[in-house]
Amino acid sequence: MKKNLLLPLLCLSCFQVFSQANNAAYDLNTRQIDIEQKRAAFGLTEEEFNNVDGSPYANENFMPGSIYQGNELVYTNILLRYNIFSDEIEIKKAANISEESYEALIKNTDTFVKILNSIYVFIPFEGSIENGNYFSIVSEESNFDLFKKTKVKYTAPFYARTSYERDRSATFTQENTYYLVSKDGDFYELPNSKSKMIKVMAKKEQDIKSYLKNADLNLKDEQALIKLVKYYNSLL
Repeated sequence: MKKNLLLPLLCLSCFQVFSQANNAAYDLNTRQIDIEQKRAAFGLTEEEFNNVDGSPYANENFMPGSIYQGNELVYTNILLRYNIFSDEIEIKKAANISEESYEALIKNTDTFVKILNSIYVFIPFEGSIENGNYFSIVSEESNFDLFKKTKVKYTAPFYARTSYERDRSATFTQENTYYLVSKDGDFYELPNSKSKMIKVMAKKEQDIKSYLKNADLNLKDEQALIKLVKYYNSLL
């Protein structure tokens, strides 16, 4: 499936570490989040939120990360967390800031972040910032890169109505969708089916068909997709 989601991609080589950022010299575009906004974002009370199994975050706790603007590293060792549910990069500028009050990075295409080993870029949808999303870069290759979009599904609690049923807690379930991304910025959703995958990589249909037939790859596994995308790029 082809999705024209974005302007030409950022130069991904800019993810390498540049000279030490001067954190005090760059004014981040952020918005304040307080505890009431947090509850409103999830549509849950604090008690309900605390009783949900699973997590709406890629990293539950704030972790040291880096923020880039264009090709420039502008912040290092700043505390970051990716909120998958609200699709926002949350920021604590200092460790002593309370959990109930923090900020979120204003979304724009020039700013991207690295949290631990994950790199997040913001991609507009058909030119719209409002309808855009954060994607993580799984693998950067010569012709097509591998991107991942993670979403969180909330399932309400279930309360047993008979002695044959059991109560089930509310849950946050994370779901990943992977995309083949051209250097021109075209997105192609990668299916779990081998037959459909061959159609996505139709430029080298016979090679991919043979590779998938002989290789023991689980297309639901991220490492398997990385291998496949690397192989596809080697054919181009």
